[in-house]
Amino acid sequence: MSERTGNLIDRVTALIDPIADEYMVEIVDLDYTGGVLKVVIDQPDGLESGVLVEVTKAISRMIDAEDPIPSRFTLEVTSPGVERPLKTPAHFKRAVGETVAVKTNPDVEGDRRFEGDLVDADDSGITVATEGGDRTVRYGEIRSARTTFDWGPTPKQGGPKQNKNKKESASR
Repeated sequence: MSERTGNLIDRVTALIDPIADEYMVEIVDLDYTGGVLKVVIDQPDGLESGVLVEVTKAISRMIDAEDPIPSRFTLEVTSPGVERPLKTPAHFKRAVGETVAVKTNPDVEGDRRFEGDLVDADDSGITVATEGGDRTVRYGEIRSARTTFDWGPTPKQGGPKQNKNKKESASR
């Protein structure tokens, strides 16, 4: 992230924090890339759609009034979704017990990508129980991480088979 983008994020965060407090939401992530200001918010028991709408309106009004970004951009306010990005020690600590996918920086020893149950997270790093054993990495070694969701088995291709006789009799 450039210094300019970092300053912009800091300025927008300072403006959005009171809105987050008012609606009792957490700012999970804030990113400005490619002309899109993406604000990811959440609540401890999950984000309700009505709260998302109200927070979006409040942030939009604040941006119109304060004009913190000097160029045209798109505002996107969203929830983290089912597979949530993990960026801070607090995010990892809340995800202990969940299945996570981790990608490390290129200079980290071992497989760059691994998945398993997050068994521990403290102020310095995490431990993930993988098929090959426990893997401990420091936060500075993590390129990206997210919780994963088991979507179940992949459906068979072709969909359900239709009975041609039923189809013919229905069209008569």
